[in-house]
Amino acid sequence: MAEQNLISFNMNTEDESAINAAIQVLQEKLMPHLLSLTPEERQEMAKMGDKTVAFVTKSLEYAGQKPEIVPQYINNDEFEKDVNGVSKLREFYQPIEGICNALSDTIMVAGSEAYSAALSVYHSIKDAAKRGVPGAQTIYDDLKQRFPGRPRK
Repeated sequence: MAEQNLISFNMNTEDESAINAAIQVLQEKLMPHLLSLTPEERQEMAKMGDKTVAFVTKSLEYAGQKPEIVPQYINNDEFEKDVNGVSKLREFYQPIEGICNALSDTIMVAGSEAYSAALSVYHSIKDAAKRGVPGAQTIYDDLKQRFPGRPRK
């Protein structure tokens, strides 16, 4: 049975260079402004999702209109910077997230196709080794290490 080929990835070096240059720009220009959290820090942090944006924005507006009712430990300038920062970073994140999702899906498809082809080659070599085809046993012995199986009693 013929395998379905969903992807045939082949990128020219000019496109590769342009993509690598764009990644370099992101690393140089964006990374210095970003943080990396541990899984524990992510777990403990209050989350601002899509539904919370309007609440946060309105709170900032009210804090600007009525600074006398804002707790003294809240720095309105920093509050505004955080709100504006989230807005700007979301503008960057949304298209990059789509690219990352497509990259992940494409890697999965290409990997699946490559692994399926490798399994077909492996089974063919295994069969050739059983039939005594010269050189097949050596190749089979090398490849079968991927499938150690269960130890015999």
